[in-house]
Amino acid sequence: MCYANDATSTCPSCSHAMNIPATVVNPTNKVSTSSAAAIEGGYVKGVVAYTLMDDPTLTAMSTISSITTLNKFNVQQVDALEEKVVDVGINEGVEILTASLQSKTVLTSVFLTQKTWKTGSK
Repeated sequence: MCYANDATSTCPSCSHAMNIPATVVNPTNKVSTSSAAAIEGGYVKGVVAYTLMDDPTLTAMSTISSITTLNKFNVQQVDALEEKVVDVGINEGVEILTASLQSKTVLTSVFLTQKTWKTGSK
């Protein structure tokens, strides 16, 4: 079932008008005000690391998700892997958007083959 704030919207699944009223319930906030996370607000509390894949999917980083990813790509030698930390500013954001329209390996295209990407060759 789809919901919208605009009564003139149509359902993306069945194309019917989405004009039937629905009751919105605000969940109670049971986060302790003494925690640092309560001050931060939002749904993610505390320090959480994420893994961004080339397709691009974003997952919370954990031991099990890391092992699952290694198995998915049949990685046999973990020491052959390389971690790359990048800064994403406006220019990189534009390059990511451009690459996402032209490539299935967006992050590789922008950050690992940046010189060849800018010249237009692959």
